[in-house]
Amino acid sequence: MKLNQMALAVALAFPMLASAQSNAELQSQIQELKAQISQLRALVTPAAPAAAAPVAAPAVPAVDPEDFNQIKVKVEGMIDQQSTAGIKGLRIAGGFDPVYMVNRAKGTSSFAFLNNFVNVNGSGEAFSYDNSYFGMAYLDFQKEMEDGGTKFRLTLAPSKSSGSGYNWGSIVHEASASIPLADAQTRLLIGQMPDVSGYEPILNTYVGANSLTSNLLYPGYAEYFITKNLFFDFTSLTTFTGVGLDLVRGPWETKLFLVNANSARNDVNNIACPVGSPCSPAPVRSPVFVYNATYAQDEFWGFEFTGYEGKVANTVMGGASRLDQFEIDGNYTKGDFNSNLQFTVGRQANAAFNGGNSQWWGVSALVSQRVLPKLTLAARADYLNNQKNGGGTFNLYNNGPTGGEGPAYVGDFVNGFGAGDPTAAGYDANKGANRYSLSFSGTYRLTPNVALRGEFRHDHASTAAFYYYGDQSYKKTNDVLGLQTVVNF
Repeated sequence: MKLNQMALAVALAFPMLASAQSNAELQSQIQELKAQISQLRALVTPAAPAAAAPVAAPAVPAVDPEDFNQIKVKVEGMIDQQSTAGIKGLRIAGGFDPVYMVNRAKGTSSFAFLNNFVNVNGSGEAFSYDNSYFGMAYLDFQKEMEDGGTKFRLTLAPSKSSGSGYNWGSIVHEASASIPLADAQTRLLIGQMPDVSGYEPILNTYVGANSLTSNLLYPGYAEYFITKNLFFDFTSLTTFTGVGLDLVRGPWETKLFLVNANSARNDVNNIACPVGSPCSPAPVRSPVFVYNATYAQDEFWGFEFTGYEGKVANTVMGGASRLDQFEIDGNYTKGDFNSNLQFTVGRQANAAFNGGNSQWWGVSALVSQRVLPKLTLAARADYLNNQKNGGGTFNLYNNGPTGGEGPAYVGDFVNGFGAGDPTAAGYDANKGANRYSLSFSGTYRLTPNVALRGEFRHDHASTAAFYYYGDQSYKKTNDVLGLQTVVNF
């Protein structure tokens, strides 16, 4: 617009020039025209911006040295108080998982929570796959010392701790310490610890270990089933009391233990059989050697193997006898998919239901898939070959309405092991049951700390080894249904 104004002024000047009568008048008009052009040029040329006013820096309030020293003393006092009270480095966790369990063979439907594994004070209970490590409450204390890495763990679980089945009345599930020796990758393990074998360990393993179990909901932990697989219940040790060495070398972690197997003390008079069992006192006099190694190089998969070597309680025939067992298991996890596979083989001298050597081998497979952000579905299949000499493992007892009444009635009729119905045609006391189990479960995370879980399980035996209490008959199959609520903090 300013340029147009300049052009207009020049155009208007031409008539003035044309009408001039003399040189003086012409010169005057030229000077006037120059003045107008100068004014227009001044309008077109932008003015230099005014200098910005300096921004004043925010005022910094003066710090009173006395107030600062008071705050410093308070913070240092809080740190000292944490250290003195033992709170520094302490982690407390806990939870419980009430279960409602229906068992077709027993004809029972009942809540299971804080009940026992064994017949304590006339409760009439016995360890079984529908009375395993669920329906429990626990409180877990973990602390890392300031001495360079010593770790301490105390886990309390009334009625269903790892030691309660053998040290009756004990609420201690784990009391262990992991002590660095040459460095943090070489550690001494001492105390009482749950067994470390298999892909379904009991609640937790040793200090600092992760686990796959129905009782935990922490991020990164697996959500699977209420019941455990056949190997967990019947071919694995439960608790160690003793000493171990933990070696971490690259992708390998190796643990070597010398421990009392399922016993807090070995002595000439210790009784390693549950109250009410027909077995005699079992003088286990020496510890068992246990080895375990895990490999976790790859991001998505890993494997481990575990072995037991030594004398343990003979729960069928009494006394103590040699146990040799080896198991290997692996896992593959990617995204929301997880799978586990386990193979087990073992034998125990003179521990079969006919008095001979018991032998077993089997395989267990599990898959799970998170199908929705809060919903995980899983399936598990087990097979355990246990027909040698009438069957039997070091975790089986004469268990049922006719247990202990005579050689023809020996077997675990609650769990489906043994030669089966002694009145059936073709009964052979020297041929035990091979066992199968198929389970399906769904877990819904209500909140990060609360989950609802349901499981249906079908069990099958190659002999009629399940006793049905309703009509006093023996059958080859049984079904259980469980509903569980898991709460953790």
